[in-house]
Order: sequence, then structure tokens, then C-alpha cells
Amino acid sequence: MFPNGLRSLARHCVRAIDAASAILVFAISALVFAQVIVRYVLGGSLVWSEELTRVLFVWMVLLAASTAEPMRIDFVVQAVPTRVAAVMCGIAESVVFGLTGYLVWGAWGMVDLTADDRFTALDLSVSWIYIALLVAMSTDPYQNVAAELAAFSQKLP
Repeated sequence: MFPNGLRSLARHCVRAIDAASAILVFAISALVFAQVIVRYVLGGSLVWSEELTRVLFVWMVLLAASTAEPMRIDFVVQAVPTRVAAVMCGIAESVVFGLTGYLVWGAWGMVDLTADDRFTALDLSVSWIYIALLVAMSTDPYQNVAAELAAFSQKLP
């Protein structure tokens, strides 16, 4: 019961993040289209739109990357016995979890460091770029743990 509920929660979170990424793609496309129309048809400029497009693009990429399947080179894991492979996968997940924690800690420091820096045209804090990294990487370990628990529960009798 618990792993199925956890799997369902993870699936809903991935769908929500994918929907947010799709909305961001649409917003970026609309902004770029508006930039082209205003510049080449109307002869004007949307000064703020380039900065907003950049911020939205960073959010879109990091959110989408947080739900992507991790790239694994597993020929060594496939060559060893199952128990050894399980230990190797556990160690690898622990290393990834530790490095993700280090990345989140660094992003937190950058949010604090850039809190008073502002984009010129938007009057928006530069820290929003690092908040995207903080949010995206904070969701990653939970999804990995949910996937590992679901895989482990399938192996139980």
C-alpha cells in the first residue's frame, strides 16, 4: 500500500512539473514571438522581455531536468552478481544524493549572495535564477528515493 501511494505521489509530482515546464515553453514562445513582432513590424523594443525570457528559460530547463531519467552507464552493474549490483547501486545513489545536497547548499548560498542584485529592465532579483536551481535539485532526491522504494517493493515476495 505505502509504495503504491508513494509511486502515485511521485507520478503526480512529475506530471505537475511537466505541466509547469510546458506552460513555461508556451510563455517563452509567446515572449519571443512578441519580441520579433514589436521589433520588426512595429519598430520598437520590449526591453524587459529578453530578461524575462532568460529567467523563464532557466526555470523551464531546470524543472524539466529534475524529472528526466538519469543517464546511467551500467555495463559493470550488469556484469556482477545481483547482490553486488544492489550494493553498487546503493553506493551510487548515496553519492548522487550527497552531490545533490552539495549543489542545493551552493544554490542556497547564491540565493543569499544575489538577493540584492536586480535585473536592469525587470527590477527582479537575480536570485530567482538560483531559486530555480534550489527548487529543481530539491525535488530530485525525493523522486530518486520514491523510485528506489518502488523498485525495492516490486522485488519483495
